[in-house]
Amino acid sequence: MNFFLATLIVGFVTSGLKIKFDRFFAIIFLTTVLGQTIFMSVNIFLWVILFGALYILLGNLKKILAMPKKDLTKMLIMIPVLTAAASFGGSYLFSISSAKVLTTTLAILAVSYGLRLIFIHFKKHELNHTNPSKGIQVICSIFGPIISGISLGFIGSSLKPLKLSFAVKLGKMNMQKVYLGNTITAFFASLFAIIWHNTLFTVGNDSTFMTTMFYGATFWTLTHYISEITDVFFKDSWRKVFQVIIGIVLLFVSIRLFNLN
Repeated sequence: MNFFLATLIVGFVTSGLKIKFDRFFAIIFLTTVLGQTIFMSVNIFLWVILFGALYILLGNLKKILAMPKKDLTKMLIMIPVLTAAASFGGSYLFSISSAKVLTTTLAILAVSYGLRLIFIHFKKHELNHTNPSKGIQVICSIFGPIISGISLGFIGSSLKPLKLSFAVKLGKMNMQKVYLGNTITAFFASLFAIIWHNTLFTVGNDSTFMTTMFYGATFWTLTHYISEITDVFFKDSWRKVFQVIIGIVLLFVSIRLFNLN
């Protein structure tokens, strides 16, 4: 019952926030409500990230294949190489970290994401930038996969909310392109992190590869369809207020996370 309730809430919240794959609330519910250790929560959440990213990529497959050869090469060669190396480093940090370090990191992310939801809102004209900052574009292309790889290997989050804000607000980059690039990054980074966590760095694993995959697949499937169904109840005029409310909730949730250990 708790599991279904958690997926219902996560699906509803992510529908209101228009979040498709980096459902950060999932790892919070896994840790605080469903009784999973932080180690198991990260391992399960990696599957939620992977399935969510894969779903988006399959839906945009024609758009990806139609990209200029230079961009396609970068996305399908450079991103996998960078995320493989970075997620290896993040997975190593995960394996040597205590539960207190991981839950404290999760709490800090909850604060960061909460503040982002409260104070940073995208305006319509910001979603369609056509003249990005070249310097920030280069920084995002190189360091984006590295940062996401380390973060996904370590704590299971791609840092998408913070990365999108940086790229769009400061870099004047196009939201759709940044989102698609981050989705590809998250897919490869989570895939490699799952491999590292289940082969080289198994410290803290309380269950098998197949069990975490099944748990993650079930959680993602339920939250995805709940999100799709509840999306019809949200009006665009409500989303900004809803975003602020969820940001405040995350700040309160962070207090619980800080007190877990």
